[in-house]
Amino acid sequence: TQAFAYMKVSLKDYINKLTEATAAKERIESELKIAKEIQTSMLPRIFPPLPDRKEFDTFAMMEPAKEVGGDFYDFFLVNDNKLCFLMGDVSGKGVPAALFMMITKILLKNEALQGTPVNELLFRVNNILALDNNTAMFATIFCATLDTASGEVEFSNAGHNPPLLCRKGGDFEFLGVDKGFVLGPMPNTRFSSRKLRLNPG
Repeated sequence: TQAFAYMKVSLKDYINKLTEATAAKERIESELKIAKEIQTSMLPRIFPPLPDRKEFDTFAMMEPAKEVGGDFYDFFLVNDNKLCFLMGDVSGKGVPAALFMMITKILLKNEALQGTPVNELLFRVNNILALDNNTAMFATIFCATLDTASGEVEFSNAGHNPPLLCRKGGDFEFLGVDKGFVLGPMPNTRFSSRKLRLNPG
């Protein structure tokens, strides 16, 4: 009788704990879903984004490994003849990476819209990120601007993988980029820039 009474109490206690754990898990999953929606909404996702512009076309997508992550991209017109585009990845996964990603993306866009050259843009954003970065998080960034009239691209790299360039006819090659240091852990890092010309097609 005592064993059954103890089992009854233990089972009731277990059910209560399981109910609480399930509710907590559902709450976390709901918050992660909202975080993913916020993160996704901050990235360009309507294509073609500028249907009136015939001299260039853009498309991008992101598929995070978890609900939220540190990968990101962006592109926007700085002026009528200058398109800025960038891609990046933040160290780590999950919510901390997503928060650092959003801060980095906003800082990059703000600097780019002021017409800052790409290497100076990375320098300035790095110094802001490094200021209070006690967690030593970092981001790898490839940042470029395209002169839509001439096809000239100026680009700078902060530790990101080199992008692929597709030649007319379908041949792909890795773009020669200076590796550069990552953004975030160390202030006053200088970045180089390079140029290339994109031909029609």
